[in-house]
Amino acid sequence: MADQSPAPIRCKAAVSRAKGAPLVIEDIVVDPPKAYEIRMKVICTSLCHTDITFWRGKEDFPLPPVFPRILGHEAYG
Repeated sequence: MADQSPAPIRCKAAVSRAKGAPLVIEDIVVDPPKAYEIRMKVICTSLCHTDITFWRGKEDFPLPPVFPRILGHEAYG
């Protein structure tokens, strides 16, 4: 029987490389899903106020900025 485990996939993502830097569309590799995870085809996503605050690196944001980063967790698929 052929191996049917998921393989990594290539897709495009808007990547922020530094605080306030323009988002750049890049090809990325997405690992296969792990236990209790799924992979779905995303048609588009949006940036919420939290994403923009994180991207701007506001001093009062409770989490440290981590870059590079793919923003947008409100997906449509």
